[in-house]
Amino acid sequence: MTLLSRLSPVFMSLLVGLSGAAPIGARGFSFTGVRNRLITPNGDALNDTAFFTFSNPQDSAGTLKIYDTRGHQVASIDIPSDATSASWDARAGGRLVSSGIYIYVITVEQVRVSGALAVIR
Repeated sequence: MTLLSRLSPVFMSLLVGLSGAAPIGARGFSFTGVRNRLITPNGDALNDTAFFTFSNPQDSAGTLKIYDTRGHQVASIDIPSDATSASWDARAGGRLVSSGIYIYVITVEQVRVSGALAVIR
């Protein structure tokens, strides 16, 4: 059995949306990028958090959701209407998540941006 055949259908549907391009919304939202795709949450203040940046000229609210490889949502972060960035500290319900690959999905102005990051503990 290959690794791909073991991944959940939800996770596979998230992977389909992965793109290096920065989608632009109807009113101007555009994703700039991610800093710290390799999160090492050990408390040393180096790479403990992933930072997501974007241009948000219409001050639109949105969400940042984090999923594990089985497609379970582990975090949901509201993006305020005036924000140009969001962050995730590798926590779910106040507890650090396990090491592994996680998928982020940012939705603003009906634009959906997704990608992968890793937590290394």
